[in-house]
Amino acid sequence: MIDLSVLVCSTHTRRATFAPKIMDQLFGQWETLPEEDRDRVEIMVLTDNKQMMLGEKRNVMVDAARGRYVQFVDDDDRVSDDMLTAVLDGIDHGPDVVTFLASVSLNGGEPKPCSYRLKWTRDQNTPTEYRRLPNHLCAVRRDLALQAPYPALPYREDSGYSKLLRPLLATEHHIPRVLYHYDYSAATTEAQTVRPVAARPRRTSPAADVIMLSKAADGRARRMTQTAIDSCHTGAGALPVRVVVVEQRAGVTYHNAETVHRGDPFAYNAFVNAAAATGSAPWIVVANNDLIFEPGWLHPLITAGHDLVSPHNPGDPRQQDLPPDGETGRINGRHLSGWCFAISRRLWSAIGGLDEDFTFWCADDAVIEQAVAAGVEPMIVPDSRVRHLGSATLRREGRSDATTWEQVARFNRKYGRDKFVNHPGYRAYLRRARV
Repeated sequence: MIDLSVLVCSTHTRRATFAPKIMDQLFGQWETLPEEDRDRVEIMVLTDNKQMMLGEKRNVMVDAARGRYVQFVDDDDRVSDDMLTAVLDGIDHGPDVVTFLASVSLNGGEPKPCSYRLKWTRDQNTPTEYRRLPNHLCAVRRDLALQAPYPALPYREDSGYSKLLRPLLATEHHIPRVLYHYDYSAATTEAQTVRPVAARPRRTSPAADVIMLSKAADGRARRMTQTAIDSCHTGAGALPVRVVVVEQRAGVTYHNAETVHRGDPFAYNAFVNAAAATGSAPWIVVANNDLIFEPGWLHPLITAGHDLVSPHNPGDPRQQDLPPDGETGRINGRHLSGWCFAISRRLWSAIGGLDEDFTFWCADDAVIEQAVAAGVEPMIVPDSRVRHLGSATLRREGRSDATTWEQVARFNRKYGRDKFVNHPGYRAYLRRARV
């Protein structure tokens, strides 16, 4: 039985530099192992010409690995002379993960220790050490690693993996010495173009039920919805998602999505609630159909540690100058992207579903009010990017007092707010309605 799969990702540009050095270290160690231990280890190197993003490459290697445990070694780093022996000894204790210390050097600077431990609740830098959740460098039970796929990104894929992995880990064997040397150099690190990849979801339960609202009045509108569905799946990478399209046009269906037909008057929150109730995924993503989901969009949302999160729309001026770790608040359009947001099923159930008093305008404002009443402020997550192409819903449904200003008046009465109170259009509506 193979106990440990040591996995190395490399590229054609390193075939004559870093790749031979790390292979010499690993295979050199393997050759010195007792014969019975050599049979316990497989070493795999996957080299491509940068057509596959690093996160997807890691997923491919975990899928192909045969060991009970998987551990990555980066091709431009170094390992201690006895790393394989030490990790095999750790595996013999049967933990979920084998952790250890690493030595981190940045651009040739003084090394600083990095502690990978199960006891850490988040990644943190202290004056004396780096503290990191168990990640790709640690030996993890493969059956658990398969449940925490990497985002299809060329960088920070290790963070997405570690945050998904952490709740799955219950036991640890820690080796309190340096087994790994991380040598970062800005001069030798290589950039990779972010590119869409074919969706290769793991065969696990959906991470999210994505509820998409559509009215395919013509072929262009139908193609727009299908594009949103396709980019949703592709951008989620190895994380499986279940897409449910609430379609108002009879007879229209979509590829890689379930279609629920509704012929009754459009009601945004009511349509979402009905579709969400058909699923059981831990996350519900509420989405317009005029969206392009960028690669890696889902991982940052569900690992942000927050119950109501929105992706960043790069073209929206309201969402500029965001702090790297995101921002919480109550501003619609900044902290909550009404065209696309994710709510945990736990919170959705706790608030009794989305407020169905609002059919179009203010449907998202009501969600903010509901969440705040439950003790949760919305959070914008900059690392998740979903492009909003424009208000196709507004063009589709058209402007009328019933769908716009009447909704605002109802929202202000119900929640005691003064939204648009000085807007000429709203004031004109109040005069017309004699409110």
